[in-house]
Amino acid sequence: MDIKSKISKLPETSGVYFFKDKRGKVIYVGKANCLKSRVSSYFSSSSQQSPKINKMIKEIVNVEYIPTSSEIEALILESKMIKNNSPYYNTQSKDDKSYPYIKITLEKEFPQILFYRKINRKTKEGKALYFGPFVDSNATRVVIKLLRQVFKIRGCRKKDLKNAKICLDYQIGLCSAPCANMIGKTEYRKRIKEICLFLAGKQKKLLNDLYREMKEASHNLNYEKAAKVRDRIKSIETILKGQEINLFRKNNKNDYLLKKIEEVEEDEIKKGQKAVIDLKVKLNLKKMPERIEAFDISNIQGKLSVGSLVVFEEGRPKKEDYRRFRIKRVKGIDDYAMLQEVTERRYKRLLSEGKRLPDLVLVDGGKGQLSEVKKILDSLNLKLPIISIAKKEEEIFKPEVHKPVILPSNSKALFLVQRIRDEAHRFAVTYHRRIRSKELRNSKLDLIPGIGAKRKRLLLEHFKSIEEIKNASKVDISKIPGFGDKIAEKIKTVMEVRR
Repeated sequence: MDIKSKISKLPETSGVYFFKDKRGKVIYVGKANCLKSRVSSYFSSSSQQSPKINKMIKEIVNVEYIPTSSEIEALILESKMIKNNSPYYNTQSKDDKSYPYIKITLEKEFPQILFYRKINRKTKEGKALYFGPFVDSNATRVVIKLLRQVFKIRGCRKKDLKNAKICLDYQIGLCSAPCANMIGKTEYRKRIKEICLFLAGKQKKLLNDLYREMKEASHNLNYEKAAKVRDRIKSIETILKGQEINLFRKNNKNDYLLKKIEEVEEDEIKKGQKAVIDLKVKLNLKKMPERIEAFDISNIQGKLSVGSLVVFEEGRPKKEDYRRFRIKRVKGIDDYAMLQEVTERRYKRLLSEGKRLPDLVLVDGGKGQLSEVKKILDSLNLKLPIISIAKKEEEIFKPEVHKPVILPSNSKALFLVQRIRDEAHRFAVTYHRRIRSKELRNSKLDLIPGIGAKRKRLLLEHFKSIEEIKNASKVDISKIPGFGDKIAEKIKTVMEVRR
């Protein structure tokens, strides 16, 4: 069969094509959205080719191809085939320019996915992971953009994420905001691993893993997580369009699971809305509390004090609006003053930025906490409904109402208030632990021989802060189990020298 007859039998699908010479050696690899149309264009009498291409055409005696489900899959496969075969006319067609690569900056705590031209393995960039080379620069940029959208990977070049502010990318859903602790390192790195599977051509394995994760989350009644994984699956399938999608759609179990999760998510939305309505009725609120903001404080004897703010809309957490606060003005043990500081900072900012105010403010505590926060709202001339919930009897207090409101133990309203209160507490405690761990890691205790992570933790748990350890006597330190006089002497020597 001559070359033109072979071309006439090519499919009109996307894929990768191989031109071979008389020795059977691959001399060129290309990708196409339509294999038949693209390959035919080389041999069309009306097309004007460069001298280099004309020379290549004269050497072609055979055409082979691999169909793909999408042009993006073809791009990735083309890169792999060029790397495996090193075709002569691919390497000669660079026109003195380097082929683009996709770079994963694994050397960073929260890696990025970047468009890259040259690999420099002599520097610390050698720790990065590269996919490529790719022939089509524009298509490579499109792939990077799509992967960032699906996996919410940061695109900024910020060097110091710890002190960075939330940017527009997060607000429009392009980034998971690791700079604002909206995503943990483990989950972020997991997404990077998923991107690597995609770029390595292992889309089937990636989708299998995600379906397994979604099923596990659903089995554990974690429907919020299951819904997020489902959305990622749909986005990946939208990119791939075709064979992989059909492969999974033939699996009735997966179809059932997707349908079940959507049904459960819809049911959760309805439950949240019903709970909000029930709360309005039970507390006799004038306005439907569609947006509720809740505050809590966490500290150890007034040390490393922090505050938390969580937001629920229509009875469901809106985590992108959560905020953390380091207590700046209050010294010592004074939870009332700390609550006042946090609420004042929160609502002064909302007023200055002209942003939406909550329909209801919730405070963890009793009448005392409620009264102190109410003073702040009054000073800002804010007429916001506010309630507090006391833990022991789960009593709900309202301003200017002497007796607490006791909601039925099985009421949707009580369950919602408890859930919001518990979430605010969890968020505050998590932040406080993170700060304590950071102080422990960066403490002067690292300079003391014989003081490892366990002893550092015991010291901080016992004395609550580095300052208290400095002020402690040798006797006090030696009484901690596992320390003794020699260790106490070492600690005091280093602390006194480095005051």
